[in-house]
Amino acid sequence: MRPAKLRTIVEELKFETEFDLLVRHKVPRVTEFVDGVIWLLARRPEEGKRIGSTDVWFVANEFLRERKELPLVIYYTFNENIVYLLSITESLYPPSNE
Repeated sequence: MRPAKLRTIVEELKFETEFDLLVRHKVPRVTEFVDGVIWLLARRPEEGKRIGSTDVWFVANEFLRERKELPLVIYYTFNENIVYLLSITESLYPPSNE
């Protein structure tokens, strides 16, 4: 079995700005969440959920709901070589893939 080809991760300006704001507001575990998502998406971006028939996908950390914290959602798109992180936001209602 060959190892997965790693895609390059590109953080768009909107993503960088939103991430910095979340870090400054001390959102719990935001850095760990982003690091884990980057690791996953570099290897298998199809693991996220696609929004309808668009080219935009998302990953949400809905496990924090149990702790009364708002879930974080990372929106991204990708091609054969690159994953583009578009946005990261707190959301009471993460999108569905329907």
